Amino acid sequence: MRYTFILLLPLLFLSGCSESSRPSDLPPLFPCTVSVTQGGGPLAGAYVELVSPDSPKYRPSAATDESGNAAIMTYGYPGAPVGKYKIIVRKSIEDDIVMGKDEYGEDAVVSSNRYSVVADIHGDASRSPHEVEVTASSKGVQTTIDVGDAIRVRVPGSN
Repeated sequence: MRYTFILLLPLLFLSGCSESSRPSDLPPLFPCTVSVTQGGGPLAGAYVELVSPDSPKYRPSAATDESGNAAIMTYGYPGAPVGKYKIIVRKSIEDDIVMGKDEYGEDAVVSSNRYSVVADIHGDASRSPHEVEVTASSKGVQTTIDVGDAIRVRVPGSN
């Protein structure tokens, strides 16, 4: 019995914390998944964000999985508030990695460059052609967008 209580104690602690940390002004959230493709296939590891001029306080977002799907979350909770959103997508990679030794003689990255692999238009809410409307439905909304062919543009200041 004593061991059962010890095992359940962390669960009681975690379950009590989740609702108390939810902001009181966070509106109801509804399921939303954005699937992102690039060059005919899924785009994994991209950052997807929903941007709304009506509710700028909370920015629903998620990263795409290996299948290119982003299950949108708001403030750490699944879903997004009802509304119309522009969808922005960003993804960058680190390349041109040069290895060397740090001050302690350990192997370390001496320099590298960061490259954007999604065109800038998709990462700018004022220019993005992608939109989604989240409705008050328990089924949620699923939308698929394509960000065109892969690019490789060096991010200024990376090194």
